[in-house]
Amino acid sequence: MTTAANPRYTRHSMTADAEYVGQPNCEKCGTDEFIYLESFVPAKHRQDGTVRKLGEVAYTCTRCEDFSAHSVPASWAPPGWYLG
Repeated sequence: MTTAANPRYTRHSMTADAEYVGQPNCEKCGTDEFIYLESFVPAKHRQDGTVRKLGEVAYTCTRCEDFSAHSVPASWAPPGWYLG
């Protein structure tokens, strides 16, 4: 899938699809094995612990060079990531 055909991202708008929520995965290759994270913004929580805003991720598949950006589940973080 080319960037232009990817409904979640266009290089012209540089916006994430606010409705799609999922873990980073290349739809073309069918795996997350070749994912290179461009950016990750963790979820924001209210003082009572509820989610105020989902996290966001932008990434490129180094195998096919597709780019994607979208929201991720509040519990998802890149492997080895921690807020300390």
